[in-house]
Amino acid sequence: MDTNDSMEKIIRDYFNGQLTDGEEVNLMEWMKADEANKAFFFRIKETLCTEDMKHPLLQSSYNELRGRLLLNWQFQTQALDRVRRFKLSFSKIAAMLVVALMTGFSVAYFLVGRDVPQNEIVWFETIVPRGEKSQLLLPDGSKVWVNSESRLSYPSDFMNGDRKLKLTGEAYFEVTKLQGAPLTVETKDYSVRVIGTKFNVMAYPDFNRTETSLVEGKIEIQKGEQVIPVAPGQILTYAENQFKIKEGNTKLTTQWKNDVFDFDKITFKELVVRLERWYDVDIEIKNPKLNEIIYSGVFKNEETIWQVLQTFELTLPIRYERVDFRKFIIVMKK
Repeated sequence: MDTNDSMEKIIRDYFNGQLTDGEEVNLMEWMKADEANKAFFFRIKETLCTEDMKHPLLQSSYNELRGRLLLNWQFQTQALDRVRRFKLSFSKIAAMLVVALMTGFSVAYFLVGRDVPQNEIVWFETIVPRGEKSQLLLPDGSKVWVNSESRLSYPSDFMNGDRKLKLTGEAYFEVTKLQGAPLTVETKDYSVRVIGTKFNVMAYPDFNRTETSLVEGKIEIQKGEQVIPVAPGQILTYAENQFKIKEGNTKLTTQWKNDVFDFDKITFKELVVRLERWYDVDIEIKNPKLNEIIYSGVFKNEETIWQVLQTFELTLPIRYERVDFRKFIIVMKK
């Protein structure tokens, strides 16, 4: 029996529930070792008939394994026709589970809303809920850290020409440089055009501004015919239909990906919204005057929401009350 026949039998045994725990581990390691091995695994899976399978957890087992391996396999696909064939083979599945690449980061979902004709561009979207963060590897090798309550999407022709992304929320990018293939991040207010660089974009719809911080490299901000270059160490802000650029500590704006929250002169209202996102809680501010407080400080995400609120009680004229498991109110001290 040659190697391919042997691996095909092992793959079939896996879906029949006939592998031991040790054999399943060996199968995982074999697929991790070479992209061709992953492709072979999925080719065999497409030949299997679900009705003939004996494994009672066949579909959930397959979904879990696909979630672990599928994205890396797709990321190696350069030609659009291969991307389309890959997409069509799973087009009836509404959500593809993606295990985050960084320990402690959340699961993200790449959603497909409907069947897709072969000649149509597909958009893959990762959604990160409140209280979570996620790290992604894009098809070109670029890395993205996506903050809580954010959405990032890219098309199936990402590797054909301009590399285009759409962002709602906040993300930090480490972009792989590809000659002649700039990367563009589209937000609600403007687009960020880059070649290869490290930068952060904050574009939450409920904040009164969109902000881009450049750590290293070079980027251009585009809005209509307007093009604004940004240099390392600069922070560009768009608010009230105006652009502003200032020198600043750009690493401060990226600390969230390391589970460190570092604030410099933000409103208490924005601070509370960020806490709601990071801890997946609801916080009601009873006194509108508290929204006008300007806050600076540093704390780690390993601290509980109660510890954070207790710190606020010591440093601000407030007190908090817990009214439900994940709901708090904040009032001004008398």
